[in-house]
Amino acid sequence: MSRFKTVHPLMVYMPLGQRARVKIYAKKGLMPVSQVVREGIEMRMATGDRYTAGWNDALKEAAKVIKECPAGQMKFPSGRSFSEMICDDVINLERKLTND
Repeated sequence: MSRFKTVHPLMVYMPLGQRARVKIYAKKGLMPVSQVVREGIEMRMATGDRYTAGWNDALKEAAKVIKECPAGQMKFPSGRSFSEMICDDVINLERKLTND
């Protein structure tokens, strides 16, 4: 069976510097660049994985630092602090950990 009956082409745009790093990484790992991209996509779409858990942990740590920053304690007329408003945006970046 032809390989083109089991795969489909996909164009990926990336900055030149990233392209160079991906090519070097693939060459060191003795794999095609397309495999690196496929694995990255799978990792990103995976649920309940360490990547997603690490991402969410990093966001929680960032929110903690923001809340503890003295400059963020400035209050707006609404009664909410600058830190609270920024933390709301940071927490919205969390990814779901589900087993779909």
